[in-house]
Amino acid sequence: MTHQKRLSAPKHYPIERKHYSYVSGIKGSRSNKTAIPAVLFLRDVTGYAESEKEAKQIIRNGQLLRNGERVRDVKEGIGVLDVVTLEEVDEAYRVIIDGNDLKFVEVDDSEKTIVRIGDKKTEGEEFVYHLHNGDNYRTEENHDTGSSLLLNGQAEEVKREEGAQVLVISGSHAGDIAELKEINRRNLDEDTGTVEKEDQKFETQLENLVAVENIELGDGQ
Repeated sequence: MTHQKRLSAPKHYPIERKHYSYVSGIKGSRSNKTAIPAVLFLRDVTGYAESEKEAKQIIRNGQLLRNGERVRDVKEGIGVLDVVTLEEVDEAYRVIIDGNDLKFVEVDDSEKTIVRIGDKKTEGEEFVYHLHNGDNYRTEENHDTGSSLLLNGQAEEVKREEGAQVLVISGSHAGDIAELKEINRRNLDEDTGTVEKEDQKFETQLENLVAVENIELGDGQ
């Protein structure tokens, strides 16, 4: 999908739904449920571009980075926990889920990216990790499925275990940053986690939780 009607665009898209007829869709590894196309980030979120044409020029000039790599198309997705850098103005933002919306938190630690391992397989002497954002990461190091990787020139494992700080990325508590108090194994049902934020406790699917540490997450951290 390259374009869709604005009125039918995902609710987290930061757009005026009656302003134009169509809006760019997403291409690449990111899901349109938890990401927006780069053109919306440049035009509707930051105002750095006034039009899709200007956004294309910024990207052609190599000025927009996602997790340290150059974005090459205005339709490439920018999603949860991605770090987006505008090189020319030296600004960087980490994408956080906030209920049904995406929040773009300006950060000073753009060299750090955190990703959750969704699945893994072996190819020769390497492990190939499928990450929450749709990307793959290869290494000879063995890490646990469900853990996070803090990428900063090397990969540091952040375990999703009892006592860990976690970010809720889906469900009714999406955007909350809390402590994982208990992991509940449900056998045939999906495993859940009991988390606590201040004096509030709730249970959510374990897959909704990303272990986070040593990164800027905005006011909720």
